[in-house]
Amino acid sequence: MTMKSLGLAVALIACGFASTAVAKRGEAAWTFKADTPAAFAEQATKVREGMRPSGPYAGISASDRRVVESELDKIGALLERKGSASALSDGEQVELANAQERVNAILTRNDGDRLVCTYERRSGSNFKYKNCMTASERERTRQKSQEGMDRLTRQQPVPDLKQR
Repeated sequence: MTMKSLGLAVALIACGFASTAVAKRGEAAWTFKADTPAAFAEQATKVREGMRPSGPYAGISASDRRVVESELDKIGALLERKGSASALSDGEQVELANAQERVNAILTRNDGDRLVCTYERRSGSNFKYKNCMTASERERTRQKSQEGMDRLTRQQPVPDLKQR
């Protein structure tokens, strides 16, 4: 194999990996129905009306009501600033999705099923990817990591630094 054909083969393989990464990065793990400020304002008004004493969300606590109001304001401000959900940057889309999920979790009383998204970088790469897990999955992962660290520290005693 000549140097030229070897270089071409490496370039083709690299393009294949890059196109896969771009395709996966472009997939949306969630969709946002009210993607314009006007459509969202209508939806937010319905939610706020639903939180009135006679509405379907009347049973939520005062602290949850404040959280819902705050998140609705945050979503409204994001959409007003950019004009639509599709014009938001990746970070703003994650912020929007998280705010929407917090509102949905409170209103449907299923906080463990709330989707939490973060942008993360893989080790050795500058490509960011969206990592979405439910709140209960994140908590289970955190607990398993903590249990693993506890097991390691029990198996390997910590050296006494005072004896040195």
